[in-house]
Amino acid sequence: MKPRLLQWLVCPSCRSPELHLRIEKSEERPRVPGSWRSLGTEEDGPTTETEVLEGSIDCPSCGRQWPIRDSIPRLIPDESAVGPATAHRWTTFDKGRPEWEDNFLDLAHPLTPPDFLGKTVLDAGCGYGRHAWFAARYGAEVLAVDSSPDAVASCLANTRQSNRVHVIQADVHHLPIRDATMDISWAFGLLHHLEDPDAAFDKLGATVRSGGHLAVWVYGPRQGFTLHASNALRGATGGMTAEQLYRFSRNLARGLRLFSHTPYRWFGSVPVAGAVVRHLPVHEHHQWPFDVVVADIWDRLRIPVRHWFSRERLEVMLTNAGYAGVSVSRRVRNSETFRASGTRR
Repeated sequence: MKPRLLQWLVCPSCRSPELHLRIEKSEERPRVPGSWRSLGTEEDGPTTETEVLEGSIDCPSCGRQWPIRDSIPRLIPDESAVGPATAHRWTTFDKGRPEWEDNFLDLAHPLTPPDFLGKTVLDAGCGYGRHAWFAARYGAEVLAVDSSPDAVASCLANTRQSNRVHVIQADVHHLPIRDATMDISWAFGLLHHLEDPDAAFDKLGATVRSGGHLAVWVYGPRQGFTLHASNALRGATGGMTAEQLYRFSRNLARGLRLFSHTPYRWFGSVPVAGAVVRHLPVHEHHQWPFDVVVADIWDRLRIPVRHWFSRERLEVMLTNAGYAGVSVSRRVRNSETFRASGTRR
């Protein structure tokens, strides 16, 4: 954790912004070229920045102390559930592969790389950090938040090269972020896993300043074979241990590689044949490395999907919350998902 993170934080219990940082262990790390600097700081100023490895964030208002462990502030209230384990705790990604960046820009549409320069971003449900990485590479300060210990550990490892990513373990229902301080806030792949997605949507929106941008990506309703197959697989794997589920996920990933991903790669752009292979299950995962496909399957089978979102529901959520320029678009046909965004008035 970098001490300057405090300027965006509040106590997750009492919402006080008057927080004190207690440092028990720290180190000086080099600033990367073009990294954050205070207004008025000369370009040839400090070449290092303090990284807090162990310590606490103390709230004098309510007396709570929030630990900092392994460089990550742990801002989880007692009433919050710690996020589930995820197979993505081992996931790394080749930052030079265009597929990762293309996927991020697809989710973030209509934002483009210049829209991130100098902005402050909240990535809620950051997972293993690939979205946070690209936003920071485009020049944003990114607060990457997740309730899962596995996720924040992976996110920290994948974004360690950037001075602009601040990883926080926190609950979206008790976001420790000051109201109206973010230029861009998003939740990609989060809301459909929550018991109360509408409450989380409101908490996320409260962080966005006037004129700022809010975006979500969610699962749309499944039908027919996709719905029945998903339900059957979750039912069959519900009692498996983590090791058993991992082996099952690898075998399922091999089947998808052979019978879905490979045919799509070969025939996806071929007339007539392309229309057929675009209906193969999760063919869009053909672009990801095998271990990422395995981890995605593991997470889909172990982490329940509690809500499905329609285009109409997303439009109503954004419009009723007062957002302008609302845009909702479908992304994948046979395993329907939606991206939605708006500008806060």
